[in-house]
Amino acid sequence: MYVSVEYKFSDQPTSNRIEHALLILLESLHVQGSIAAAAKHLGRSYRYVWGELKYWEEQLGTQLVVWGRSSGGAVLTVQALEFIQAMSLAQKALEASVMAIKSSVLYNTLVLKSKK
Repeated sequence: MYVSVEYKFSDQPTSNRIEHALLILLESLHVQGSIAAAAKHLGRSYRYVWGELKYWEEQLGTQLVVWGRSSGGAVLTVQALEFIQAMSLAQKALEASVMAIKSSVLYNTLVLKSKK
């Protein structure tokens, strides 16, 4: 698995946050407590959310969810919770880097404009 980060110039302010669909899905499931509630919260179908969870479990080679038998509830595994925590730390570091890059680009853009 590889990580790719890209950026673009925009005339509108943007967030420093770089999000990943799996992280959003896991966080929603953790807060909502069931696949059905997470799907509703995300504006997706139950089938879509279930499929994404199964896809990522296969890709990562680990179980992410303890699937409820009859109540429809689902809880994250220890591995999934550790993943969320690690990604949160990485996100904070990345946000600081993105902010520094934005500041540098803005500064250099202003320098170029002032030389006209």
